[in-house]
Amino acid sequence: MPHPLLMPKLGLTMTEGLLSEWLVTIGAQFKMGDTLFVVETDKVATEVEAQADGVLADIVVGPGQTVPVGAVVGSWTESAQEGPSGAIRILATPLARRMAAHQGIVLESVDGSGPGGRIKAADVEEAAKQHVPMSHSEATATAPEPVTAASQSGAMSDTVDLGMRSKPDSIHATMARRLTEVKQTVPHFYMSIDVQAAPLLALRAQRNQLTSATHLTLTHFLVAAVGRALRDTPRANRVWDHGDVVTYDSTDVGLAVNTERGLFVPVVRGAGNASLDEVSRRTANKVMDARDGKLSPDDSAGGAISISNAGMYKVKYLTPIINPGQAMILGVGSINQIFRPDDQGRPVLCQEMGLVLAADHRILDGVSGLHFLNCVVGYLEQPLKLLDGNP
Repeated sequence: MPHPLLMPKLGLTMTEGLLSEWLVTIGAQFKMGDTLFVVETDKVATEVEAQADGVLADIVVGPGQTVPVGAVVGSWTESAQEGPSGAIRILATPLARRMAAHQGIVLESVDGSGPGGRIKAADVEEAAKQHVPMSHSEATATAPEPVTAASQSGAMSDTVDLGMRSKPDSIHATMARRLTEVKQTVPHFYMSIDVQAAPLLALRAQRNQLTSATHLTLTHFLVAAVGRALRDTPRANRVWDHGDVVTYDSTDVGLAVNTERGLFVPVVRGAGNASLDEVSRRTANKVMDARDGKLSPDDSAGGAISISNAGMYKVKYLTPIINPGQAMILGVGSINQIFRPDDQGRPVLCQEMGLVLAADHRILDGVSGLHFLNCVVGYLEQPLKLLDGNP
């Protein structure tokens, strides 16, 4: 008897979802834990896994369709049969399969650490350290062929590399589409400023020398400073949503996190009303969840601003694109040493950090945007204010 597959409720505020991709075909067998289809919400793409072994019987909702939570998207039947020709099916996540094909790893040689021996991305990374090569026949079967002018004409001696085409995974495709839409529909404007970082670096170094203290990074100070600035300038804590202005009470701050699966932006809740140690703890937990693939759609929902910190990559300024559904994003560059004249005109070696604030002109104008940015700078240049136990 067929069992329905439903559009899951992936977050508290989710009412509908876009089914972006089916990863199994009608009649294909799957195991518990295999990814059946991918659902996109406002911020993230989520792989929906099978809760039991079975066979996909029908697809009701095709790729690209949006349906309400609870709607039937397909059906499956129970089956205890083996795969085609009695072959043993290797349990592996889609990401693990892509990584294995890219790195030439034989999946049969990888020990899976997931449920039922399912191979995860971390297992492939561990196998890659031992360099288990893929056989020539497997590599030929899985690797896409490069297209060259010579392969098309068969007569040219000087080939022109026309590149190699491949389809992006669902997470990459979601990110590309949403950022393109934001850049095309949100009127961005930008403000940049250099922060005197010497007091911040000195305080951080002294604070981290205390053995009982929480280890603080510059990102923790940035999240706290942006949160406090939202608290001090409530009119900046707003977003534009389909013709309405939505005002937030909670001083939530998103943080761009680069992972092996792509870029995610979890939100640190209440950053403007928490102590610096608590901000550090909340931020670390969100970063860990993002890198472990444990974020839910609710973890990336809400907030008027995000931070994209590229300071570790030796860049003076980063001019970012606003995260979908928000009104601002703060790009953070590296700390650079530069000579500046003092009050008497004598050169003084300074440590400066470049900030670029991208803002939605439907929410902020130049004056209000600069007021918010200068508020952030004030906390970073006088970081003792961020150590207050009762912000």
